[in-house]
Amino acid sequence: MTVRRYQPGDEAQIQTLFTKTFHQERPLGAWEWKFKQNPKHKEPFILVFEEEGKILGHISLWLMDAYIKGEVTTVGIRVDTMVDPDARGKGVYKKLNDALLTEGKKAGIEYLYGFPAPKAKELFLRYTGATHLTDMPRWMYVQKPLHLLSTKFKPLKAVKSLDGLYTKLRSPKGQLDGYEKKEITRCDEAFDQLAEQTKHMADGLVVRDSAYLNWRYFDHATKAYKMIALYKEGELKGYVITHQSEGSFTNGLLIDWLGVDEHVWPVLLDQALLELKHADVVQSWALPHTFAAGILKAKGFVHKDSPMPLVGKDLHPRTEEMNDQTKWYITPGDVDSY
Repeated sequence: MTVRRYQPGDEAQIQTLFTKTFHQERPLGAWEWKFKQNPKHKEPFILVFEEEGKILGHISLWLMDAYIKGEVTTVGIRVDTMVDPDARGKGVYKKLNDALLTEGKKAGIEYLYGFPAPKAKELFLRYTGATHLTDMPRWMYVQKPLHLLSTKFKPLKAVKSLDGLYTKLRSPKGQLDGYEKKEITRCDEAFDQLAEQTKHMADGLVVRDSAYLNWRYFDHATKAYKMIALYKEGELKGYVITHQSEGSFTNGLLIDWLGVDEHVWPVLLDQALLELKHADVVQSWALPHTFAAGILKAKGFVHKDSPMPLVGKDLHPRTEEMNDQTKWYITPGDVDSY
């Protein structure tokens, strides 16, 4: 029984373990995008627990460049932690987490964070000394209340057409306030400059430069995103990324956004709502101390709930103070599942 680093060829067993653990299929292309196509971290950070040639456990980090107080460093977002259901009780989870801290420090990773399920959170805190920073607030903006309610109460289907009047009253006018709007299909060096301009927006945030944005959104293996950027006098001032999913209702997601000053953020939000005008509901994340949360609240978004815990673990003395949710700027784009 041993914990070791990923080796080429492990993919087949990792994919099988993923299906067995999470009861869902994952395309190999999605795994390759997440772990092998990262433009800044080509080597996957994956640890596996192996017994007699069989992979029974897995823990991995989604490596990102991040600004910590304006300085670029490497952080790891903890993803895809799994133990074969038939191997539970052997201490696999603890061994994986012990190795994660050791190997993470060797690799020069300075901070770990993640959004674990409740049981995984409990064990992660116990075995690593991590900190529960907060539970991520989810903000909601209802655009078609009757249609949304009719998915639970069928008699309301007869009157859901009245949503049209409600939507018309609330729909954004799309005012640009002097900005020029562009749909972006590939980010250029202007986004590198925007990342540099906004690096002190929080003590901790992922470096949202062109390489990251192109990989994260435009190269994604299974999801389609839309990016709208705002310019003034030819200079990029901000962007917003949206995604829409269909189910029993149409769910609009404000995935990520970034602006240079307080003037552009409300316009970015209006443009996001314009893109998602056919959604029954629009949702996003925002930590309460951030400017983004204030803009969402002012627009009429309500704090629906806080379903996902945010946990963090410093691996370097200079990141100890990052175990505080008020230090961070985080959006749904910081999670691999969105």
